Amino acid sequence: MIGLRFGLRLAALGISCFGIVAAAPAAAPAAATPAATTAAEPGGALPLDIAYSRREIQRYQGRGQVSHDGKWLAYGVFTPPMKSPGADLEAEPRILPNGTPAHVVGMSLIVADTATGKERPVCAAKQNCWRPSWSPDDRRVAYFSDAGGVAQVYVYDLATSQGRRVAETRIKAKLWPGDEAAWSPDGKEIFVPVELHAPEPEPGQAVKGPKDPNKPTVTVYRTAAEAPPAAAAAPGATPEAMLKHFIRENNATLAAIDVASGKMRVVVPAETEPRPSCMRISPDGKWISYLSIFKTKGETASESYYDIAVAPAAGGPVRVVAPDVQVNEDGEYFESTYRWIPGSRIVYLKDKKLWVADVDGASREPRPLAADLGPLTNEPLLLTRDGRGILVGLEAEGKKTYYHVPPRALALVPFDGGAAKTFSFSGGALSADEGTLWQPDPGHFFVLLRDAKTAERSIARVDVATGQTQPLWKGLGRFEGAGAGTGGGHSWIARYESTDTSGDYYRFDDRFAGRFRISHAEPRLDGIRIGPMQAFVTTVPAYDGKLVNVTTAAFLPAARKPGERLPTLVYFYGGSQVLDNAQEYGGGATNSIPAAIFTTRGYAVLLVDVPLGPEGSGGNPIQEMAEVILPQVHHAIELGIADPNRIAIMGQSYGGYGTASMITQTNLFRAAIALDGLYDLPGTFATMGAGGSTFNFVWSETGQGRMGTHPWADLRRYLANSPYYQADKIHTPLLLIHGKIDKTCPVEGAERMYNALKRLERPAELAIYDGEGHVPGTWSFVNAVDATNRMLEFLSKHLSASREEKR
Repeated sequence: MIGLRFGLRLAALGISCFGIVAAAPAAAPAAATPAATTAAEPGGALPLDIAYSRREIQRYQGRGQVSHDGKWLAYGVFTPPMKSPGADLEAEPRILPNGTPAHVVGMSLIVADTATGKERPVCAAKQNCWRPSWSPDDRRVAYFSDAGGVAQVYVYDLATSQGRRVAETRIKAKLWPGDEAAWSPDGKEIFVPVELHAPEPEPGQAVKGPKDPNKPTVTVYRTAAEAPPAAAAAPGATPEAMLKHFIRENNATLAAIDVASGKMRVVVPAETEPRPSCMRISPDGKWISYLSIFKTKGETASESYYDIAVAPAAGGPVRVVAPDVQVNEDGEYFESTYRWIPGSRIVYLKDKKLWVADVDGASREPRPLAADLGPLTNEPLLLTRDGRGILVGLEAEGKKTYYHVPPRALALVPFDGGAAKTFSFSGGALSADEGTLWQPDPGHFFVLLRDAKTAERSIARVDVATGQTQPLWKGLGRFEGAGAGTGGGHSWIARYESTDTSGDYYRFDDRFAGRFRISHAEPRLDGIRIGPMQAFVTTVPAYDGKLVNVTTAAFLPAARKPGERLPTLVYFYGGSQVLDNAQEYGGGATNSIPAAIFTTRGYAVLLVDVPLGPEGSGGNPIQEMAEVILPQVHHAIELGIADPNRIAIMGQSYGGYGTASMITQTNLFRAAIALDGLYDLPGTFATMGAGGSTFNFVWSETGQGRMGTHPWADLRRYLANSPYYQADKIHTPLLLIHGKIDKTCPVEGAERMYNALKRLERPAELAIYDGEGHVPGTWSFVNAVDATNRMLEFLSKHLSASREEKR
């Protein structure tokens, strides 16, 4: 979900944002005008119906897969479901009762010829299809679909252009890539995670059936100190509620299905320890490896772990290769973990070191590789084309204060025990598939480098022998590789997106001299004129008193006149580098609301960089945000971008918290919009989540909240960093927008924040949307449009006149 990936490090694992006089209802904003809900003329405002219904190739879930011969591309296209208020999806479930992940509702699959771009639909309209996987002979694509009512595995045949269900077995689909079907080397079997027993419903899901009136309707919770000795968890063990969540959401039976007959055989039962989740198959087809379900080490631990285990593909005993491998929560949860290499060996990262283990060799003890390199990063972890080495990243020095810290250098590590080759630059490597470097010839590979000052990126060709780089491409753009194309791998297929180009798949040659467009997901955007982006660097005081440089990306209207000062909207998300969104079409949607909605209506949008202190130790996020945001805004004023009398600030989720926090520190902003935020840290610390979970402990003490301990040990810090308790300092008009059934940041927090401002007679408006959850950008169409129109009216009202005129 937009707005969550940066903010909630463990949200994907189930951890929440913390996890009596009636007010007269405010007048609703005017209904969307025809200009707002019909196709725009070239250069016009982005219509809201396009903004919230646009077909897109998503960066993660819609990721493409190139056939082994490079001739075909299979990829997903997401069409937002046209939900109505109160529909089943409004509660924002993670996985639907039929086993379909909620975020793939609306996903379809396409197979395209990489030479011509000619497309074939894999599944019929209004069917949910996802996770394509090519057969070894490139004639078939396995995929998941709920066309039969529940999530099952299907196969599409290129020769017949038909898809068919392989077996009646229900699969255990996951929320992130990495659960794709794995083909046996001979193409006769498909290995998939399956659900053999009726799944336990998510907490809060209605359980159908009559209740026994003679049985008490009681739920009992006990602390570890009160629990019976036999039931008490071992010190440091995963808490019971968390363990149940991990089992319910990720535990699967690993099975092989005969493609011709549909007959299934169990390889690893779900009850096996460690409990299996996602699997891979070895290159020779003799072994399967799997990741266990997630686990944590205590009630307030923010880190999670899994085990890497192996079993014979024919069935047999399970052996743990690597226990307690920390989950890569900054990137892909399942994929950048380990790789199979020739000879039935597994290479993996653990404790920031590189290890290799022989699965069926004489010596099964893992051995370290290139230990002299020092601490390594989670990414990259890419095999060389010949399988004789692997590319890794060297960890940057100093404390980690951002979620995504690039490596300080790269290194190629040979598997034969030879010396590693270190490259002094830092960047992401282009891949030929999920785990292999793109190397048209073995003497070179390609890297994507970033310029922190300009936000530009460049692609360079690296000479393995000398380490010299040859620049090939430079600009504002984002690449997500799908695989190597035809011609001996001398072309590369990738999803490409830039500030003025929406995301689609393109074919590039190995000189990046041009690009051929393979897909065209949303033609309606072709008539929208997106303005330029201007980046600038500001020196700001960091949490520890040191001065650091941060980069701001200013997205401007296409029709801006030279030197014109603009009404300006500040987008931010505390603790993250939203500069990454500078590569996205129109500035992306940091706050779940596309920035292009505002820039195409005459506003400047500032994506500000907001470094905060490290998680796990006590900080002062309100002060830290103010000290880095305000200098960037003043710099935009000095550069003649922002009109100092017409500046507003906006944020969602943790950004909503930050928005309310900022206006307790300054009166610079003429308006503020907080979407689905949280405002009272001590008041929400002990909120009980579904199933008795206390995930908010983690969020506050060792996670994003940065309080470092519980409220009883440092109540002053909690109060000082809660905008609710600083409400008397707020004079900026504040619009609070919240979904009534938001599970992440409950609506009661917004209600309290509004009532505090009401009692203090400060300008505030609260809009609560029935049947809606945490992310306004994914609400039902009518409510997303209404909320956006409400924001536009609020900004127009408070930014239309200068400060002097308002006096």
